[in-house]
Amino acid sequence: MVTTTTTIKRFVGYIRVSTERQAKEGRSSLETQEARIRATVSAQGGLLVKVFCDIESGKRNDRPEYQKMLKYVLEEDVDVVLVQYLDRFGRQPREILSRTWALGEHGVSVEATDQDIKDDELVLLVHAGVAGQESKRTSERVRANMGNSARKGTHGGKAPYGFRPIREIRDGRAVIVRWEIVDPEAEIIREMARLSSEENIGFKAIADNLNERGMRRETGHWVASSIQQILRNPVIKGLMVYGRDQNKLYPPQELIEVPGVFPPILTEEEWDTLQKRMDIRRGTPRGSVHRSNYLLSGIARCGHCGGPMSGKSGAKYKGQPYRSYQCVRAIKAKEACAYSNSHPAKRFEPVVLEYLGQFSDPKRVAALLKETGQTEIKRKKTELTKLEKQLRTLDSDFHKNLDYLKRSLLNEEEFSKANAERRDDRAGVEMRLAVLREELHRAETARDAVTSLPERITTFVESFEQLETPKAKAMLQMILKAAYVWTDGRVELEFR
Repeated sequence: MVTTTTTIKRFVGYIRVSTERQAKEGRSSLETQEARIRATVSAQGGLLVKVFCDIESGKRNDRPEYQKMLKYVLEEDVDVVLVQYLDRFGRQPREILSRTWALGEHGVSVEATDQDIKDDELVLLVHAGVAGQESKRTSERVRANMGNSARKGTHGGKAPYGFRPIREIRDGRAVIVRWEIVDPEAEIIREMARLSSEENIGFKAIADNLNERGMRRETGHWVASSIQQILRNPVIKGLMVYGRDQNKLYPPQELIEVPGVFPPILTEEEWDTLQKRMDIRRGTPRGSVHRSNYLLSGIARCGHCGGPMSGKSGAKYKGQPYRSYQCVRAIKAKEACAYSNSHPAKRFEPVVLEYLGQFSDPKRVAALLKETGQTEIKRKKTELTKLEKQLRTLDSDFHKNLDYLKRSLLNEEEFSKANAERRDDRAGVEMRLAVLREELHRAETARDAVTSLPERITTFVESFEQLETPKAKAMLQMILKAAYVWTDGRVELEFR
């Protein structure tokens, strides 16, 4: 008597869509995917032991059900992971390939009901690449459509704080026809801007101030990140900007600016002052510098080493503490600065203010403008061109190596090593480019800033005596970037 043993293949199904809306659409719906999987298992006479379902982007490798599925098939008796299309398994070619090969080593294959990817690694490589390219094309289409909508004045996402949409019914659906200012919220935004521009306090201090005064938001108390997000959003000056939040995973996105979509809460002048104030604080992040009762803290710098000059209080003399400015580096170590650069505050501050007052003369400012010239701008533009060329070369090398990987001229380890080095180089170049572009922008706009210098200096000098030190400092910081002082008392000013 002959006994025949029949082995039944055990399948695990994996179905996925990116959004809830896609779950109900056409060929990619969850119901369609599961139906195709069940039909294929039935046709092969197999057993479907479990189906895992994710509503997550395929670009995410931390999808919860995907991770559960991987763990399950390695621990249980499973022969095949079955999907409708390979792009349901994932959208990143390297993830698809590495997971497929890893499962294969455990005797588990990955198959697709509507694609022939079995028993051919070259075909698998092609389909993995197609899945990745499809993800990229989908993202590009979405971004292009969102950009086109933005150009037409359509705001995507939730309403910005301070505004509410006014809708009308058109063709049977509600359409936003305009945006309206929410007065109580606009009042809070103006107070945020005032506290930053006039009181010279940071985001956390603004949040604490508003919370203590009962000026809370509907969703709860204020936090520093929310304050920063609101005050950095140009929508409060009436300008809608699309593409502000760049994603490093994608090519640089065009900034689309559309005025007139939102009514302004701040004037252009108020907005410019606010941004300049926040930029100054970002350049000198320590709160103690801004709260200090030393007028030139955060501004005074040692002419010998370029380090900061810190305000120090010593023993009292005639009932008053001795106040001075000292080079921080010289205090820490002679190797850092060999000069004991220290100056009494009562003499140093008047010297700087007197020297500053000379620039209230438009003729002297015109001479300063001529001295600055275009030399610095030309140098920065030359460096910018070289860095942009270097970035294009790095991108070209990456695509060459990717082609070598697909053609098996490089293995994954070699590709990863080369790409890791290139990624570090690219990060360094991009960081320097960002700094350089900001410096170039400031240099190119310096001409306008310097021509308005006499008026700003005159305003400061006239109001200085009536101002408390923190407010006078905030005003002075908008004019001076640094005041360099040498041991012989010589002073040089660097204007913003």
